[in-house]
Amino acid sequence: MHGSLFVSDAGRSHGGFEYNAEWNATLTMKGRAGVLRLVLHIGIGDALEKHDYTVTDFVKDSSKISMKIEGQLVVLIWQETETVWNHAYDRYYVASWGSDSPLEEIRGTISPLIFPGLVEHYYVELRLR
Repeated sequence: MHGSLFVSDAGRSHGGFEYNAEWNATLTMKGRAGVLRLVLHIGIGDALEKHDYTVTDFVKDSSKISMKIEGQLVVLIWQETETVWNHAYDRYYVASWGSDSPLEEIRGTISPLIFPGLVEHYYVELRLR
């Protein structure tokens, strides 16, 4: 699977910020275990302290993906029609959270603390297909 990880220190997808970045994401699985690799695509520096993450307990169906990244539960929800980014991520599985996010921006289960170098109030959005 491939996609991206977007991060904003604003705590929401859009708005005032000092730090925004996006990484290309590649998820390589063998059975229920694998690796999520993140490579900086664009941003004001690379905040991540590591770029390869262990994935376990991977389960995918038509409505969601459930997995553990570095032992932490992540649930991505299928977005047939995605409106936060004006349909840019239609037909992706998405997990997003931010400390200042409106409800429509919070999808699935994810935390910035899974990714060393990020701060607990950051907005994070993982998109895969």
